[in-house]
Amino acid sequence: MSKQRMIVFDDYMLVDPEIIWSAIQEANGDWKKVQEDLRAYLEAVQGMTKE
Repeated sequence: MSKQRMIVFDDYMLVDPEIIWSAIQEANGDWKKVQEDLRAYLEAVQGMTKE
């Protein structure tokens, strides 16, 4: 069975914690960079959906 990893709404997103922990590990513990990256991703998605 497939697993849903991310759900994106207009103003927020729900992300599987495994994705976040993996991203923090890849960033050598720099959670602030991961936070910035996730915010940038949400803003990019919001930009695609604006009329």
